[in-house]
Amino acid sequence: MWLCTHCRHLEIADQKPQRCAICGAGPDKFVEYTNSKIRGTKTLKNLQEGFVAESKANIRDLAFAFKADQEGFPAIAGLFRAVAESEAVHAFHHLRLLGVVADTQENLQAAFERENFARDAYPEMIKDASEEGNTAVATVFGYHRDVEKGHAKLYEKALDRLMDPEGVDYYVCNVCGYIHVGMAPDECPICGAPRDKFRKVD
Repeated sequence: MWLCTHCRHLEIADQKPQRCAICGAGPDKFVEYTNSKIRGTKTLKNLQEGFVAESKANIRDLAFAFKADQEGFPAIAGLFRAVAESEAVHAFHHLRLLGVVADTQENLQAAFERENFARDAYPEMIKDASEEGNTAVATVFGYHRDVEKGHAKLYEKALDRLMDPEGVDYYVCNVCGYIHVGMAPDECPICGAPRDKFRKVD
């Protein structure tokens, strides 16, 4: 197994990867991964696959809860949200046991690199969706590309003020994911959603 020192991605491979699947870093950024607490590559592979599966289950169940609310089934929506929270706990345990979470400065740097890679991946996705006549998908991908740029800037600012004891308020647009610092804006600058579509993150 190999750890990308650029974005902390863990790659399961016999040979050193030539390119990181997450941030695009070259082979010089990979180091052989060893976890002194976990013995055997099968267990490490299972932890990584478990993390991915539990993370997907968390998001899927939240989507199911949203749909259940829309259809007037609040009790079922509550069940889906409870299971989603449980899956998030499982995903957290898998990630913690993998040992790829570093100190806050390294984590911010890794998050910054991942956002840059995500932002750079969207133009091709937008092009593909447009060429295949999926205009709604292309629009959503465009929102996401623009939001990812903002994420990278937020991480960059956080790296600069790492020791700043003052916190700030973050508001997230529930339509496109845009993050606004301070008070929620009257309108989302990415998708145009009104202020009531913003949620404060505690």
